[in-house]
Amino acid sequence: MSDEAEGPVPGAPPARTRSKGYLALVLHAHLPFTRHPEHPFFLEEQWFYEAMIETYIPLLVNMEGWEEDGIYWRLTMSLTPPLVSMMADELLRDRFEEHLTRMEELTEKELDRTGDRPEFARTATYYVERIAECRRVWEAWDHDLLAAFRHYAATGKLEIITCGATHGFLPYLAEVPGSVKAQVEVAARCHERHLGRRPRGIWLPECAYEAANDRFLAEAGIEFTFNDTHGVLHANPRPTRGVYAPVKTPEGIHVFARDIESSRQVWSKEIGYPGDPNYREFYRDIGYDLEMEYILPYIHSGLEIRINTGIKYHAVTGEVDLADKDLYDPEAAAARAQLHGADFVKNRRLQTAWLSQHMDRPACVVSPYDAELFGHWWYEGPQFVDAVMRRLNDDLESVA
Repeated sequence: MSDEAEGPVPGAPPARTRSKGYLALVLHAHLPFTRHPEHPFFLEEQWFYEAMIETYIPLLVNMEGWEEDGIYWRLTMSLTPPLVSMMADELLRDRFEEHLTRMEELTEKELDRTGDRPEFARTATYYVERIAECRRVWEAWDHDLLAAFRHYAATGKLEIITCGATHGFLPYLAEVPGSVKAQVEVAARCHERHLGRRPRGIWLPECAYEAANDRFLAEAGIEFTFNDTHGVLHANPRPTRGVYAPVKTPEGIHVFARDIESSRQVWSKEIGYPGDPNYREFYRDIGYDLEMEYILPYIHSGLEIRINTGIKYHAVTGEVDLADKDLYDPEAAAARAQLHGADFVKNRRLQTAWLSQHMDRPACVVSPYDAELFGHWWYEGPQFVDAVMRRLNDDLESVA
């Protein structure tokens, strides 16, 4: 590899000013493909519906807000072929419509059930409003979220990249001749079919890089990809700018590396933002707390199997038993998301200011995460992303 690559992601819009640094926020959106027309209810399909409500639609709401408020924003998202195919599938769209209708009914019932307990009713009211917002977005894009993603990609502010066709581990698949080429080319064609153009970038499944596969990326028109920190730091030759500028492979592929500091602030169980006591507790759900007779229409329709509904009334609290969790306060959690967004930007600004003293160009801090962390696992994650994007300015600029 060489580290002759200049600036942020190839083809990114020119900076408004000479920034001290760039922040490349990268969200990897992927779910395993699941579609079971032979069953009216299938557990794994629920993962898709939950991610639509908790992650993908809230992120689109963010983009809508940034556009309305004139916010300068750039974001990279990978939409993998399995996920894109599910979003485009008529059966799954119809079933999501049914799921959304059930959620509307359930949240209204919860509003009635908790009416005489204000400490629960405020959260029940919040859920009614959230589901109503999901309905608004779903109807606004005519039950087609891919149309929404295409719209924001067309503005040049959202860079949508692809992944391996089946999210297979490419270095292992290389043992079968032609398989890696097929994974990349099928992914590129799927991307073009559903999103309107060939992808310029790819998220390598599990960030598993193998130099011999570069030619397949280049043949498919791929210009850039991402790698874990050690994959670039220990490259040969060693990059003179560390992980804060892209390196270029002999095939002309630009490789961007994960920044450890910003990753830990979000991912770490010990020091990461999602562990804040005010945030919503993932593992406490009315699907397990309430009577089976009440909850049955909203879980497995054929068997009395308890699953998550997405309606949760408790906060992370701390290292206590689930039964001892404090009640969740959406307003307090939202305030923490704003605070953590400000803290994240402050730290990136300090980081890039220091790096600029030791580099011949503005540093590019690459912060990649699983998209589903934001909203599904960390319920307030989309609010955090919104807070981050709204606090960036000329001395720390978002790029895609």
